[in-house]
Amino acid sequence: MSVRISGDMLALDRKIKKRINQLAAALEARFPNQPLEIQARISEEFDQLHGHRVRCELLTVAQERQQVIVREARKQAEEAIDAAFAGLKTKLRRLRTRDLGKQLKQTMLHATGT
Repeated sequence: MSVRISGDMLALDRKIKKRINQLAAALEARFPNQPLEIQARISEEFDQLHGHRVRCELLTVAQERQQVIVREARKQAEEAIDAAFAGLKTKLRRLRTRDLGKQLKQTMLHATGT
C-alpha cells in the first residue's frame, strides 16, 4: 500500500503524517485482499458559518477501478483524520459486501433448475 499525503502546512506535521500512516496500515490489515493506494489531502479552511476547521480528504481506487472519495471537516486535525478513515472503512466494506453478493448470485444461478 502506498500513501501520498498532500495539502498545506498541516501535511508537513510529523504527528499528522504518523497518524495517517498508522490508520492506513490498520486499513490495509482490515482489507488484505484489496491493494489500496491512498491519497490523503489535509488543509485548513475558514468559513463564516462553521469558523476554523481542518478538512481531510481521502481518495483511493478500489477493485474494478471504482474511485472512493471521503471528505470530513472537524475542528481538530486528529478528529478529521479519524472520521475520514472511518468513512473510508465503511465504504470499502460496502463495496466488498456488494462484490461478494454478485459472486454468490452468480454461483447460485448455476445451481438452479430441476
